Amino acid sequence: MTDRKRTTAIQVRVTEQEKRKLERQAKRCGLSLSGYLRRAGAGKPSTVFPSQRFRELYRQINGLRDNLATQPMERTAAQLDELAGQILTAYTSEGTDDGDN
Repeated sequence: MTDRKRTTAIQVRVTEQEKRKLERQAKRCGLSLSGYLRRAGAGKPSTVFPSQRFRELYRQINGLRDNLATQPMERTAAQLDELAGQILTAYTSEGTDDGDN
């Protein structure tokens, strides 16, 4: 962050629902609402951080990769099927509270 002090405010009217949605999006990006709106207004992308659930699934996939040579292929295939189902479930339930999915 720069050393510039922000002293000018911009007022924007939104509905309560719009405000909640903006706050959720900012939180998903790891930003304050002001930071999120500044980035959006400047045309800068705001990357959504993956949820803890996705990070855990990623860790499990890497563990499977590390064990490919040490376990039977059928077991690996079954574990991959299970992880694929978990990823699909996590993906389809991520962010469903904002009404746009």
